[in-house]
Amino acid sequence: MSLRFCAVLCMLMVLNGEDLRAETSVFWVANGPMASDFDGDGEVTFSDFLHFINNFNVNSEDESYDPRTDLNEDGVTNFNDFLAFSSSYGQAQTPAELSGDRYIIYVADSDDSSVMALDSDSHLILDYMPYRGPGGVIVSEDQQSIYVAEVFGFFKMDTRHEVAFSVPVESRGKAVLSLDQTRAYVADQVQDLVRVVDVVNGVTTDSILVGNLPFDLALAPDGTKLYVANRTDQNVAVVDLATMTVTARIIIGDFTGEISITQDGARAYVTNLTRGVISVLDLNTNQVVGALQIDQNGSFGAEFSPDKKSLYVSAQGVLLEIDVEHNLIVRTLRLGNDSTVLGVSPDGSRAYVATLVQQAGGPGLTVVDLDEWRILGRLRGFFFPRQIAFRTVPRMMGSQ
Repeated sequence: MSLRFCAVLCMLMVLNGEDLRAETSVFWVANGPMASDFDGDGEVTFSDFLHFINNFNVNSEDESYDPRTDLNEDGVTNFNDFLAFSSSYGQAQTPAELSGDRYIIYVADSDDSSVMALDSDSHLILDYMPYRGPGGVIVSEDQQSIYVAEVFGFFKMDTRHEVAFSVPVESRGKAVLSLDQTRAYVADQVQDLVRVVDVVNGVTTDSILVGNLPFDLALAPDGTKLYVANRTDQNVAVVDLATMTVTARIIIGDFTGEISITQDGARAYVTNLTRGVISVLDLNTNQVVGALQIDQNGSFGAEFSPDKKSLYVSAQGVLLEIDVEHNLIVRTLRLGNDSTVLGVSPDGSRAYVATLVQQAGGPGLTVVDLDEWRILGRLRGFFFPRQIAFRTVPRMMGSQ
């Protein structure tokens, strides 16, 4: 699926005759009538009308084109969009009462060579951090450190996004922290190994050969084993972290996507990029013991809800919810033409899914209300997100 997603992006770039990286702005487009609230004040009023008129008859080839005013997403702001705008005029949205913590959303976007930090309430950009093809971003348990894995290094940042250290790696692999938060296990896709990084002292202490193109990592709940999804080997390597050796390989039989482990450590789910199944693994016997059949021809991202009762999977432009206890798909939601990685917010209320919507300007992040199971809107301006992470921030602390 990732190859298809990349191919579509490249096709769009060629057809448009431009470099997709040329667009640098990220903006929020709400779903429904509030998509016409261009100034973001919660009401569709005369100021929004003026903005719309200023963009009337502007098409996607014009430098001044604002895709937000192209409400039917056909590449030009015209009378059809005016009809949609008119139907929304006067609409207002009562702001939700803000309480408890908010969170900062970190998006590692490899094709934009950046990690962006966005506010969960406003979806505004808080920071833009240039990295060379970042493939992974994770946040420490105490919410005080952010780690980025990119093509040439593994970086540790503080909450001000200042780099504390970096260690060399040779590809943009994902990473996971040990239970005690003192080590990071970083997938090096060029060398086919996992590097062990001491995140206290900022040094690499060990490396483990795991297999061809290690794509995703998952730590056992007790912290004793590491499970590595090797994409081109089409297997999952089981690493004993006491001996730093591979003790078993679980054959998946397809290009592996992501791996997610249940709370009790007994099972794991592995997405298959080019087959319509999600593999179910018994981690006590290291065997594939079942498969969830899906209507799509492949799946990519997989993330648990905070309570570990539901598993959310992105599968070719569809979001699936799986009841883990019963191994059943209980809900599906169409998002677009294709989809890759996803992240679930710390409070379990939202999913952020990297989605390709060809009639809505191409790639972006689709934001889903998981309680009401509906699309809230899209964050436009991303290209190829590789991982999404969250840092919880008490509201009294300010923006960061």
